[in-house]
Amino acid sequence: MKQLVTGLMLILTIGLSHAQPTTDTLQMTLPQAEDLFHQHNLSLLATRLGIDEYRAYQAQARLFANPAIYIEQMPYNQQSREFMPLAQSNSEQVIQVQQLILLAGKRNKQMALAATNTQLAADRYEDLIRTLVYQLRSTFYELHSLRESLQVYDQEIGTLNQTVTLYQQQYDKGNVPLKDLARLKAYLFNLSTERQQRLAQIADDQSNLAVLLNEPPTLVIQPVLTDTDLSMERNPARLTLDSLLAKADRNRPDLQAYRHQAKSEQQNLALQKALAVSDLTLQGTYDRNAGYIPNYFGVGVGASLPFFNKNQGNIQAARIRTKSSQQATSAYELQIEGEVQSSLLKARQADQLYRTFDQHFNADFGRLIDGVTLNYRKQNIDVVEFIDFFDAYKNNQIQYIQLQNDRLQRLEELNLAVGTNAFSN
Repeated sequence: MKQLVTGLMLILTIGLSHAQPTTDTLQMTLPQAEDLFHQHNLSLLATRLGIDEYRAYQAQARLFANPAIYIEQMPYNQQSREFMPLAQSNSEQVIQVQQLILLAGKRNKQMALAATNTQLAADRYEDLIRTLVYQLRSTFYELHSLRESLQVYDQEIGTLNQTVTLYQQQYDKGNVPLKDLARLKAYLFNLSTERQQRLAQIADDQSNLAVLLNEPPTLVIQPVLTDTDLSMERNPARLTLDSLLAKADRNRPDLQAYRHQAKSEQQNLALQKALAVSDLTLQGTYDRNAGYIPNYFGVGVGASLPFFNKNQGNIQAARIRTKSSQQATSAYELQIEGEVQSSLLKARQADQLYRTFDQHFNADFGRLIDGVTLNYRKQNIDVVEFIDFFDAYKNNQIQYIQLQNDRLQRLEELNLAVGTNAFSN
């Protein structure tokens, strides 16, 4: 019976091992992630096709109106009783050719409007890149921070597990009290719970990063920060608000989209006014057996008379949209000024706090906690002091990692607000 149970457990274990999805791990720097993002992101590929769509509309606006032809043939001659007569003496044919001539510069105005709409689509594409690149970089830094924190928890839990095992043995021998062992196990459980929370956040960031890079969710990405990412040369205290506002004015594609939208409304207003002007229709006519003379040729000009419909409603609506877009642009300019000012302030605060943190303190604290662990196992310090030191070490490590991540996040928010690298010339 025991052999049967063992065999079933073995089969179940093999089955579960085959059922688990295989995962691949890939170390990746931020430049590598950005290259992959630009090549494979589905949202970018879809939006890029939208620009081609508006270019097609722009090409359509350059085309002239097609000429129209009208042919009339006598189907039956009642006098000669012939069907579809073609002889000169007993048939009648009429041929007319018409060509529409747009006046008031309608074609040029349509072309200008189509060109602005194409530029507007390009602005939205660039703004999508700006937003998604920020999400990529922010998620990349956040995932790196979480994995660094996870290493701290793994190190502490591993050390604490050894200590709990030794204390369990001493408790079984009656050498240590139960309350000390319970305190250690409670703290170990607390560390494991915090670690589990980090794992859940890592799973979310991993999923988001896989979507941004259009990679399978089974690919485990391990972010690697370079010296460029951690460089202290990027000091927001050296930046001035005026220079950043000037950069945002030039580089924010969403602001350019507002401006091109206002320009588009102005061009539409000009087009609506031009549509109030009647167009000309040139016509040439040939009549084989006209009532006046045979083989009649005539030239005519036609135009609608704008007595009732002068496109008044569309012109008024275009005026309203023009004013509305201008006001919206002004409001958005003020919003961007606020975003740049706020992001600069937060970047300076995060950078200053990070610079005040003694990075050598971590190494000293690490050596100290090793000594504390050894003295606790020798029972030179009690469990309360040991847990206090252990918790302080954990908090110190996590705080340093969080400060580093906060600085990187605030710098990325500043780049997002400016629309480009805030530290570039």
